[in-house]
Amino acid sequence: MIVQNKHHSAFTLVELLVVIAIIGILSTLSVVAFNNVRAKARDSRRLSDVRQIGMGLELYYNDKGVYPAPPTPTGTPITGLCLSNLGISSTCGAIVYLQKIPSDPLSNIHYTYSYLNSGESYRLGFNLEQGSGDWPAGTLAMGPNGISQDLLAANGIDWRDPTKWQNRYDPGQCGATYDQDRQAIKIENSRICTLAPASGYFPIDTSRKYYIEAEYLTEGTTTYKFFLGTASYDGSYTKLPGHPGSYDYFGAENDRPTSTNTWTFVVNKQINGRPRTGESDTGYNKWHTGTLWAKAIVLVNYSGTQTTYVRNIRFYVE
Repeated sequence: MIVQNKHHSAFTLVELLVVIAIIGILSTLSVVAFNNVRAKARDSRRLSDVRQIGMGLELYYNDKGVYPAPPTPTGTPITGLCLSNLGISSTCGAIVYLQKIPSDPLSNIHYTYSYLNSGESYRLGFNLEQGSGDWPAGTLAMGPNGISQDLLAANGIDWRDPTKWQNRYDPGQCGATYDQDRQAIKIENSRICTLAPASGYFPIDTSRKYYIEAEYLTEGTTTYKFFLGTASYDGSYTKLPGHPGSYDYFGAENDRPTSTNTWTFVVNKQINGRPRTGESDTGYNKWHTGTLWAKAIVLVNYSGTQTTYVRNIRFYVE
């Protein structure tokens, strides 16, 4: 009897490991691609949501002349609340602008609503994961001027951090401290402070629209003035002349509150709210010709010895 040996080809251990590795890589790529698609879909919904909320807020403003106060107590999310003639609340009034304020697509994340200067303005804050259309990933806000990117937040600059407030002339902090009671930056005596990225400057595209805003409060006296704007530079990082003088006071120039211990909101007041766009060597509403870089700048208590608090400083680009 003749026994025939049959040889069957089989995968070696190395071949099996290679196949398993390839399957793992393909599975990972599929999951990543799927997650990116889902993130982009959430971003599209966020943009749709904030535009819808913005329309409701504008309808309220048209009827009331101010934007609605935030819900109470302070810090209450607006998610699921009603926007009506009663304001933002759990119940709706006779005139309904938005039956139910939408929520962020991710659970436990809410759109934030800030009520500025007794209803003169507002900010609806939200974050994009991947970015969508003209908007990059990161912190954005809806306001009366539309959707904008806060360049401070996008560059990791928290205005509440005193170490970010630098001296205009010499390296180092400008003497700012954070006041927990007022939840604001406290600056005593005349100071010029800048806010800028770690690189030292914000890149400026003069074809886009920029807004700078802040709230400030003086303590004890209203004698000395408040300024808000930018220090602007050319491609060689040489500082350009200001509009007027040394700086571009796009936000406020020679501003003084009408009373002490009262928050004053400023946003491009000197030029009646028009954005900084285009290039010109004259006019408050234009960048200097050749501007490529800038720092946000705050001058407080000009030539005086009073105390000023600053909060909610933002530098937006549309």
